[in-house]
Amino acid sequence: MNRFEQRLQKRLQNEEFAAGYKEMDAELELMHAIDTVRKYKNMSQEELATRMGKKREAVSRLLSSDNTNPTLNTVIELLSALKLTADITLRQTKEGEGPIKVAMELAPPQ
Repeated sequence: MNRFEQRLQKRLQNEEFAAGYKEMDAELELMHAIDTVRKYKNMSQEELATRMGKKREAVSRLLSSDNTNPTLNTVIELLSALKLTADITLRQTKEGEGPIKVAMELAPPQ
């Protein structure tokens, strides 16, 4: 384990820090999944931005920034532009689990 990982593990023992970290990790995982689908569909960031009515730079920041904090409305815009739906299931959190679990089901592009 490198030094960063050691420090992170120590900080994760703090409940407040751990909750914030899990929330941030979930947001990054969601945006990564959306970007993976974009690439799977052979869609450029430019095309996605056009479909959303936004500038390519804004979409690029959303999909690649570690500081992204998308609103639900922005996520809905991304999903609509990619012709995707998202299923949300509420259930009791298991020990060590974050608030969001991202899973993808993709059919070959047509």
